[in-house]
Amino acid sequence: MTRRSLVASLAAAPLVAKPFPKPIGVQLYTARTLLAKDPEGTLKRIAAIGYQEVELYAVDQIDKLVPIAKSLGMKATSIHIPAAICLGENPSPFENALAKAKEAGIAYAGVPYVAPNDRGSSGVSNEDFWSAWSKKMNRAAEIADKAGVKFFYHHHAFEFVGAPGARPIDYMKKFLDPKVKLELDVFWVAAAGLDPIDTLDEWKGRVALMHVKDKAAGMSAITTESEAKREDFKEVGAGTLDFKKLLNAALRSGVDKFYVEQDQCPGDPVDSLAQSFGYLKKLSL
Repeated sequence: MTRRSLVASLAAAPLVAKPFPKPIGVQLYTARTLLAKDPEGTLKRIAAIGYQEVELYAVDQIDKLVPIAKSLGMKATSIHIPAAICLGENPSPFENALAKAKEAGIAYAGVPYVAPNDRGSSGVSNEDFWSAWSKKMNRAAEIADKAGVKFFYHHHAFEFVGAPGARPIDYMKKFLDPKVKLELDVFWVAAAGLDPIDTLDEWKGRVALMHVKDKAAGMSAITTESEAKREDFKEVGAGTLDFKKLLNAALRSGVDKFYVEQDQCPGDPVDSLAQSFGYLKKLSL
């Protein structure tokens, strides 16, 4: 075989499909109603599906859920901590939460949401507000860094209000220290009428975590979370997002952690988690 024919044959050879290379985690908020009634039984069902990592949504879950998760072979790798704790004037509650998280082996801690009452009268479109907010986030990142935990912000849809360059998400990108990572929620980006891959590109190198969730066909673009309907949230693979393309882009961009989440489920949340996991395990990248 000549060198030219060898090159031609290699170029014509089909690419070998690869399974998703990262552990598949779950944001436990999906199963919040079940966890409140039966934490151990619920975590057993989630572990039996094959999930390897969990993201907590409350500080008290470090003591309540992490030991159970570990006994079932799952790691707690991330936690959402309310903004009031992370960004409060008194850093002690945040420092205490970080110490507990670090001891439990949790690598990431972040702010899950900016409530409407915390955005100020013109916070959604006010650059000064987001500059001040970002300074608080930067301070929290410094505190987290000293504790050996990486700090992040999890967005929703309101951050995409306005013209490009003058949206809350743009102001945060401008003012946040690169130490503050982004947890990209692909549903909320798509719900705002945008392509999550564009956000990955805009924040390249700064997106550390991703919420993997699907969006129903026909959902109108929204920038207010309360406008989302129960049926707008779909199991991964049951909606309109191209996850093969999206997850490949996320891996290229350096995303470290991936958590399946479904804010609202049509029935048993663990059944929805099983459906999403099954799709991801069969997905060839």
